[in-house]
Amino acid sequence: MPEPARVQLPPLRIAVVGAGPVGLCVALQLRQLGCTAEVQVFDAQPEAAAALADPRVLALSEGSRQLLHALGAWPQQAATAIRRIHVSQHAPGLASLPRVLLQAEEAGLPALGYTVRYGELLGALQAAARRAGIDVRYGCRAQVQAQPGAVRVSLGDAAAPAPAGFDLAVLAEGGAFHNQAQRELHRDYRQTALIGQVRCERPHDGLAIERFTEQGPVALLPRGADYALVWCAPAPQAQAILELDAQARLQALQALLPAVCGRVVELRMFGDYPLGLNARLRTRRGRVVELGNAAQTLHPVAGQGLNLGLRDSAVLARAVASATVSDLDAALRRYDFARAPDRAALLGLTDLLARGFTWRQPGAAALRAGALALLSGSWPLRRALQHRMVFGWRL
Repeated sequence: MPEPARVQLPPLRIAVVGAGPVGLCVALQLRQLGCTAEVQVFDAQPEAAAALADPRVLALSEGSRQLLHALGAWPQQAATAIRRIHVSQHAPGLASLPRVLLQAEEAGLPALGYTVRYGELLGALQAAARRAGIDVRYGCRAQVQAQPGAVRVSLGDAAAPAPAGFDLAVLAEGGAFHNQAQRELHRDYRQTALIGQVRCERPHDGLAIERFTEQGPVALLPRGADYALVWCAPAPQAQAILELDAQARLQALQALLPAVCGRVVELRMFGDYPLGLNARLRTRRGRVVELGNAAQTLHPVAGQGLNLGLRDSAVLARAVASATVSDLDAALRRYDFARAPDRAALLGLTDLLARGFTWRQPGAAALRAGALALLSGSWPLRRALQHRMVFGWRL
Protein backbone atom coordinates (compact mmCIF):
# COMPACT_ATOMS: atom_id res chain seq x y z
CA MET A 1 0.00 0.00 0.00
CA PRO A 2 1.27 3.50 -0.71
CA GLU A 3 2.44 5.52 2.28
CA PRO A 4 -0.03 8.13 3.44
CA ALA A 5 0.84 11.63 2.29
CA ARG A 6 2.56 13.72 4.93
CA VAL A 7 0.79 16.87 5.95
CA GLN A 8 3.03 19.87 5.28
CA LEU A 9 2.58 22.24 8.21
CA PRO A 10 2.93 25.96 7.52
CA PRO A 11 6.03 27.65 8.96
CA LEU A 12 5.77 29.51 12.23
CA ARG A 13 5.14 33.22 12.10
CA ILE A 14 7.22 35.06 14.73
CA ALA A 15 7.00 38.75 15.60
CA VAL A 16 9.98 40.32 17.34
CA VAL A 17 9.12 43.67 18.92
CA GLY A 18 12.31 45.67 19.42
CA ALA A 19 15.33 45.91 17.12
CA GLY A 20 17.85 46.51 19.88
CA PRO A 21 20.64 44.05 20.73
CA VAL A 22 18.38 41.39 22.27
CA GLY A 23 15.68 41.53 19.59
CA LEU A 24 18.17 41.40 16.72
CA CYS A 25 20.01 38.53 18.40
CA VAL A 26 16.83 36.44 18.47
CA ALA A 27 16.20 37.05 14.78
CA LEU A 28 19.83 36.37 13.80
CA GLN A 29 20.02 33.15 15.81
CA LEU A 30 16.80 31.83 14.29
CA ARG A 31 18.25 32.50 10.84
CA GLN A 32 21.61 30.92 11.75
CA LEU A 33 19.88 27.78 13.05
CA GLY A 34 18.13 27.32 9.72
CA CYS A 35 14.71 28.08 11.14
CA THR A 36 12.08 28.25 8.41
CA ALA A 37 9.81 30.54 10.44
CA GLU A 38 8.69 33.83 8.95
CA VAL A 39 10.31 36.38 11.28
CA GLN A 40 9.22 40.02 11.28
CA VAL A 41 11.03 42.59 13.46
CA PHE A 42 9.30 45.84 14.51
CA ASP A 43 10.90 48.82 16.22
CA ALA A 44 9.55 52.15 17.44
CA GLN A 45 12.67 54.08 16.38
CA PRO A 46 12.03 56.10 13.22
CA GLU A 47 14.99 54.59 11.35
CA ALA A 48 17.89 52.19 11.73
CA ALA A 49 20.41 54.95 12.47
CA ALA A 50 18.35 56.56 15.25
CA ALA A 51 20.18 54.84 18.15
CA LEU A 52 23.67 54.50 16.69
CA ALA A 53 24.92 57.62 18.49
CA ASP A 54 23.88 56.24 21.91
CA PRO A 55 27.03 56.74 24.08
CA ARG A 56 26.16 54.29 26.87
CA VAL A 57 28.96 51.86 27.70
CA LEU A 58 27.90 48.23 28.01
CA ALA A 59 29.66 45.46 29.90
CA LEU A 60 29.55 42.15 28.03
CA SER A 61 30.88 38.83 29.26
CA GLU A 62 33.18 36.54 27.30
CA GLY A 63 30.17 34.25 26.86
CA SER A 64 28.25 37.10 25.20
CA ARG A 65 31.24 37.85 22.97
CA GLN A 66 31.29 34.24 21.80
CA LEU A 67 27.58 34.38 21.03
CA LEU A 68 27.86 37.64 19.09
CA HIS A 69 30.98 36.52 17.24
CA ALA A 70 29.16 33.39 16.07
CA LEU A 71 26.45 35.65 14.63
CA GLY A 72 28.99 37.81 12.80
CA ALA A 73 28.01 40.75 14.99
CA TRP A 74 30.96 41.33 17.31
CA PRO A 75 32.47 44.85 16.98
CA GLN A 76 36.02 43.67 17.58
CA GLN A 77 37.76 46.98 16.89
CA ALA A 78 35.43 48.91 19.19
CA ALA A 79 35.71 46.62 22.24
CA THR A 80 38.04 46.92 25.23
CA ALA A 81 38.91 43.68 27.04
CA ILE A 82 38.47 43.18 30.80
CA ARG A 83 41.19 40.74 31.83
CA ARG A 84 41.17 41.27 35.60
CA ILE A 85 38.52 42.38 38.09
CA HIS A 86 39.54 43.79 41.46
CA VAL A 87 36.72 43.42 44.02
CA SER A 88 36.91 45.05 47.46
CA GLN A 89 34.95 47.06 49.98
CA HIS A 90 35.56 50.53 51.36
CA ALA A 91 35.45 50.13 55.14
CA PRO A 92 37.79 52.59 56.90
CA GLY A 93 36.97 51.15 60.33
CA LEU A 94 38.56 47.79 59.58
CA ALA A 95 42.28 47.29 60.05
CA SER A 96 42.53 44.73 57.24
CA LEU A 97 40.61 44.94 53.98
CA PRO A 98 40.70 41.75 51.88
CA ARG A 99 40.25 41.97 48.14
CA VAL A 100 39.42 39.44 45.44
CA LEU A 101 41.24 39.43 42.12
CA LEU A 102 39.45 37.57 39.33
CA GLN A 103 41.73 36.87 36.37
CA ALA A 104 40.96 35.65 32.87
CA GLU A 105 44.28 33.81 32.64
CA GLU A 106 43.49 31.90 35.81
CA ALA A 107 40.12 30.89 34.33
CA GLY A 108 41.64 29.86 30.98
CA LEU A 109 39.79 32.60 29.07
CA PRO A 110 41.05 35.33 26.72
CA ALA A 111 39.09 37.87 28.81
CA LEU A 112 36.41 37.91 31.48
CA GLY A 113 34.43 40.52 29.61
CA TYR A 114 34.51 43.57 27.38
CA THR A 115 33.18 47.09 27.21
CA VAL A 116 31.61 48.47 24.07
CA ARG A 117 29.45 51.47 23.32
CA TYR A 118 25.76 50.69 22.77
CA GLY A 119 25.72 52.34 19.35
CA GLU A 120 28.78 50.37 18.21
CA LEU A 121 27.23 47.07 19.22
CA LEU A 122 23.89 47.96 17.64
CA GLY A 123 25.62 48.96 14.40
CA ALA A 124 27.37 45.58 14.20
CA LEU A 125 24.07 43.76 14.80
CA GLN A 126 22.23 45.84 12.21
CA ALA A 127 24.92 45.06 9.63
CA ALA A 128 24.65 41.33 10.42
CA ALA A 129 20.85 41.51 10.12
CA ARG A 130 21.12 43.15 6.68
CA ARG A 131 23.53 40.47 5.49
CA ALA A 132 21.13 37.80 6.74
CA GLY A 133 18.18 39.40 4.94
CA ILE A 134 16.21 40.01 8.13
CA ASP A 135 13.25 42.33 7.60
CA VAL A 136 13.13 45.15 10.18
CA ARG A 137 10.27 47.64 10.09
CA TYR A 138 11.13 50.91 11.83
CA GLY A 139 8.72 53.57 13.02
CA CYS A 140 6.28 50.90 14.22
CA ARG A 141 4.83 51.10 17.72
CA ALA A 142 3.66 47.52 17.79
CA GLN A 143 0.99 46.50 20.27
CA VAL A 144 0.70 42.81 21.13
CA GLN A 145 -2.43 41.00 22.24
CA ALA A 146 -2.22 37.37 23.32
CA GLN A 147 -4.99 35.09 22.09
CA PRO A 148 -5.58 31.35 22.57
CA GLY A 149 -2.92 29.65 20.47
CA ALA A 150 -1.94 32.84 18.65
CA VAL A 151 -0.81 36.46 18.97
CA ARG A 152 -2.29 39.56 17.37
CA VAL A 153 0.00 42.49 16.48
CA SER A 154 -1.25 45.96 15.58
CA LEU A 155 0.93 48.89 14.54
CA GLY A 156 -1.17 51.83 15.59
CA ASP A 157 -0.34 54.86 13.43
CA ALA A 158 2.17 53.06 11.16
CA ALA A 159 1.88 53.85 7.47
CA ALA A 160 1.07 50.25 6.57
CA PRO A 161 -0.83 47.71 8.66
CA ALA A 162 0.98 44.65 9.94
CA PRO A 163 -0.20 41.12 9.20
CA ALA A 164 -2.24 40.62 12.34
CA GLY A 165 -1.76 36.96 13.11
CA PHE A 166 1.45 35.46 14.55
CA ASP A 167 2.18 32.21 16.33
CA LEU A 168 4.74 33.76 18.72
CA ALA A 169 5.64 37.28 19.83
CA VAL A 170 8.98 38.14 21.40
CA LEU A 171 8.92 41.44 23.32
CA ALA A 172 12.42 42.89 23.49
CA GLU A 173 11.60 46.61 23.64
CA GLY A 174 11.06 47.20 27.33
CA GLY A 175 10.66 50.94 27.72
CA ALA A 176 7.79 51.44 25.32
CA PHE A 177 5.45 48.80 26.67
CA HIS A 178 5.81 48.27 30.39
CA ASN A 179 5.17 50.17 33.56
CA GLN A 180 8.08 48.79 35.53
CA ALA A 181 6.70 49.84 38.91
CA GLN A 182 3.82 47.40 38.38
CA ARG A 183 5.98 44.34 37.86
CA GLU A 184 5.70 41.56 40.42
CA LEU A 185 9.27 41.96 41.69
CA HIS A 186 9.86 45.63 42.39
CA ARG A 187 12.42 47.25 44.68
CA ASP A 188 13.43 50.88 44.82
CA TYR A 189 17.07 50.95 45.90
CA ARG A 190 16.80 54.68 46.55
CA GLN A 191 20.09 55.04 44.74
CA THR A 192 21.18 57.02 41.72
CA ALA A 193 23.84 55.86 39.28
CA LEU A 194 26.21 58.62 38.19
CA ILE A 195 27.77 57.91 34.79
CA GLY A 196 31.12 59.32 33.75
CA GLN A 197 34.62 58.80 32.44
CA VAL A 198 37.77 58.57 34.52
CA ARG A 199 41.44 58.78 33.66
CA CYS A 200 44.01 57.50 36.15
CA GLU A 201 47.74 58.07 36.18
CA ARG A 202 48.30 54.31 35.98
CA PRO A 203 47.28 52.53 32.70
CA HIS A 204 44.47 50.10 33.41
CA ASP A 205 45.92 47.20 31.35
CA GLY A 206 42.49 45.53 31.25
CA LEU A 207 41.78 45.98 34.98
CA ALA A 208 38.20 46.62 36.16
CA ILE A 209 37.39 47.87 39.66
CA GLU A 210 34.31 46.86 41.66
CA ARG A 211 34.40 48.81 44.93
CA PHE A 212 31.60 48.35 47.45
CA THR A 213 30.92 51.27 49.78
CA GLU A 214 28.24 51.87 52.38
CA GLN A 215 26.67 54.38 49.99
CA GLY A 216 26.60 51.97 47.05
CA PRO A 217 28.98 50.28 44.59
CA VAL A 218 31.50 52.18 42.47
CA ALA A 219 32.69 50.52 39.26
CA LEU A 220 35.51 51.47 36.91
CA LEU A 221 35.40 49.59 33.60
CA PRO A 222 38.31 49.83 31.14
CA ARG A 223 37.20 51.70 28.05
CA GLY A 224 39.87 52.64 25.53
CA ALA A 225 42.68 54.34 27.46
CA ASP A 226 40.31 55.45 30.23
CA TYR A 227 37.69 53.98 32.54
CA ALA A 228 33.92 54.14 32.23
CA LEU A 229 32.52 55.10 35.64
CA VAL A 230 29.33 53.90 37.34
CA TRP A 231 29.11 55.60 40.77
CA CYS A 232 26.06 54.57 42.82
CA ALA A 233 24.91 56.58 45.82
CA PRO A 234 21.67 57.46 47.64
CA ALA A 235 19.75 60.08 45.69
CA PRO A 236 20.51 63.02 48.05
CA GLN A 237 24.24 62.22 48.15
CA ALA A 238 24.31 61.76 44.38
CA GLN A 239 22.80 65.20 43.93
CA ALA A 240 25.34 66.66 46.35
CA ILE A 241 28.16 65.04 44.35
CA LEU A 242 26.88 66.61 41.15
CA GLU A 243 26.82 70.02 42.83
CA LEU A 244 30.48 69.83 43.86
CA ASP A 245 33.07 71.69 41.83
CA ALA A 246 35.25 69.52 39.57
CA GLN A 247 38.20 69.22 41.95
CA ALA A 248 36.08 68.38 45.00
CA ARG A 249 34.17 65.75 43.02
CA LEU A 250 37.43 64.16 41.86
CA GLN A 251 38.70 64.05 45.44
CA ALA A 252 35.45 62.50 46.67
CA LEU A 253 35.78 59.72 44.12
CA GLN A 254 39.48 59.19 44.86
CA ALA A 255 38.68 58.68 48.54
CA LEU A 256 36.47 55.70 47.69
CA LEU A 257 38.80 53.89 45.29
CA PRO A 258 41.46 51.26 46.06
CA ALA A 259 45.11 52.12 45.57
CA VAL A 260 45.48 49.61 42.73
CA CYS A 261 44.06 52.00 40.14
CA GLY A 262 46.39 54.84 41.10
CA ARG A 263 45.62 58.54 41.31
CA VAL A 264 42.62 59.91 39.45
CA VAL A 265 43.75 62.73 37.18
CA GLU A 266 40.55 63.47 35.25
CA LEU A 267 36.83 62.95 35.88
CA ARG A 268 34.01 63.84 33.52
CA MET A 269 30.33 63.29 34.37
CA PHE A 270 27.79 62.46 31.66
CA GLY A 271 24.46 61.79 33.37
CA ASP A 272 22.54 59.91 36.04
CA TYR A 273 19.55 57.59 36.42
CA PRO A 274 17.59 56.03 39.33
CA LEU A 275 18.19 52.41 40.30
CA GLY A 276 15.66 49.71 40.98
CA LEU A 277 14.85 46.04 40.55
CA ASN A 278 11.84 45.58 38.29
CA ALA A 279 11.16 42.06 37.10
CA ARG A 280 8.48 39.67 36.01
CA LEU A 281 8.05 36.47 37.98
CA ARG A 282 7.20 34.76 34.69
CA THR A 283 8.60 36.04 31.44
CA ARG A 284 6.15 34.12 29.27
CA ARG A 285 2.41 34.38 29.05
CA GLY A 286 1.06 31.93 26.52
CA ARG A 287 2.83 32.67 23.26
CA VAL A 288 4.21 36.04 24.30
CA VAL A 289 7.81 35.91 25.61
CA GLU A 290 9.55 38.89 27.22
CA LEU A 291 13.32 39.29 26.96
CA GLY A 292 15.87 41.86 28.13
CA ASN A 293 14.45 45.03 29.64
CA ALA A 294 10.95 43.91 28.75
CA ALA A 295 11.39 41.12 31.32
CA GLN A 296 13.61 42.75 33.95
CA THR A 297 15.85 45.64 34.80
CA LEU A 298 18.59 44.97 37.34
CA HIS A 299 20.95 46.99 39.48
CA PRO A 300 24.12 47.58 37.40
CA VAL A 301 26.35 45.92 40.00
CA ALA A 302 28.35 43.15 38.26
CA GLY A 303 27.05 44.38 34.87
CA GLN A 304 24.84 41.37 34.13
CA GLY A 305 21.62 42.81 32.66
CA LEU A 306 22.33 42.60 28.92
CA ASN A 307 24.26 39.34 29.29
CA LEU A 308 21.17 37.73 30.82
CA GLY A 309 19.02 38.98 27.94
CA LEU A 310 21.44 37.64 25.33
CA ARG A 311 21.52 34.20 26.97
CA ASP A 312 17.72 34.18 27.07
CA SER A 313 17.62 35.01 23.35
CA ALA A 314 19.99 32.16 22.49
CA VAL A 315 18.03 29.53 24.42
CA LEU A 316 14.69 30.76 23.07
CA ALA A 317 15.96 30.57 19.49
CA ARG A 318 17.21 27.02 19.99
CA ALA A 319 13.93 26.00 21.61
CA VAL A 320 11.69 27.19 18.77
CA ALA A 321 13.98 26.86 15.73
CA SER A 322 12.68 23.41 14.80
CA ALA A 323 9.23 23.73 16.36
CA THR A 324 5.97 23.58 14.45
CA VAL A 325 2.64 25.15 15.30
CA SER A 326 1.53 21.90 16.92
CA ASP A 327 4.50 21.54 19.30
CA LEU A 328 5.34 25.22 19.88
CA ASP A 329 3.79 25.29 23.36
CA ALA A 330 5.89 22.30 24.46
CA ALA A 331 9.02 24.02 23.10
CA LEU A 332 8.20 27.16 25.07
CA ARG A 333 7.76 25.14 28.26
CA ARG A 334 11.23 23.69 27.73
CA TYR A 335 12.55 27.23 27.34
CA ASP A 336 10.93 28.25 30.65
CA PHE A 337 12.53 25.31 32.45
CA ALA A 338 15.97 25.87 30.92
CA ARG A 339 16.17 29.58 31.77
CA ALA A 340 14.69 29.59 35.28
CA PRO A 341 17.95 28.83 37.21
CA ASP A 342 20.07 31.50 35.49
CA ARG A 343 17.44 34.18 35.80
CA ALA A 344 16.63 33.42 39.46
CA ALA A 345 20.32 33.32 40.39
CA LEU A 346 21.09 36.70 38.80
CA LEU A 347 18.01 38.42 40.19
CA GLY A 348 18.96 37.21 43.66
CA LEU A 349 22.70 37.88 43.37
CA THR A 350 22.44 41.42 42.04
CA ASP A 351 19.82 42.28 44.65
CA LEU A 352 21.98 40.86 47.44
CA LEU A 353 25.09 42.71 46.29
CA ALA A 354 23.22 45.99 45.81
CA ARG A 355 21.76 45.90 49.32
CA GLY A 356 24.15 43.70 51.31
CA PHE A 357 27.16 46.00 51.09
CA THR A 358 25.10 48.97 52.31
CA TRP A 359 23.91 47.27 55.51
CA ARG A 360 25.27 49.11 58.52
CA GLN A 361 24.30 46.77 61.36
CA PRO A 362 27.07 46.03 63.88
CA GLY A 363 29.48 43.49 62.47
CA ALA A 364 28.17 43.78 58.88
CA ALA A 365 31.44 45.18 57.51
CA ALA A 366 33.46 42.44 59.22
CA LEU A 367 31.10 39.78 57.84
CA ARG A 368 31.52 41.15 54.33
CA ALA A 369 35.29 41.22 54.79
CA GLY A 370 35.19 37.59 55.86
CA ALA A 371 33.22 36.62 52.75
CA LEU A 372 35.73 38.40 50.50
CA ALA A 373 38.63 36.76 52.33
CA LEU A 374 37.05 33.32 51.85
CA LEU A 375 36.58 33.95 48.14
CA SER A 376 40.09 35.34 47.79
CA GLY A 377 41.63 32.28 49.44
CA SER A 378 39.66 29.63 47.55
CA TRP A 379 40.48 29.03 43.89
CA PRO A 380 37.56 26.55 43.43
CA LEU A 381 35.12 29.22 44.65
CA ARG A 382 36.63 31.88 42.42
CA ARG A 383 36.60 29.54 39.44
CA ALA A 384 32.94 28.67 40.02
CA LEU A 385 31.99 32.34 40.38
CA GLN A 386 33.92 33.35 37.25
CA HIS A 387 32.33 30.60 35.19
CA ARG A 388 28.82 31.52 36.33
CA MET A 389 29.30 35.22 35.70
CA VAL A 390 30.74 34.55 32.22
CA PHE A 391 28.41 31.76 31.02
CA GLY A 392 25.43 31.87 33.39
CA TRP A 393 23.79 29.39 35.73
CA ARG A 394 22.60 26.15 34.17
CA LEU A 395 20.96 22.97 35.38
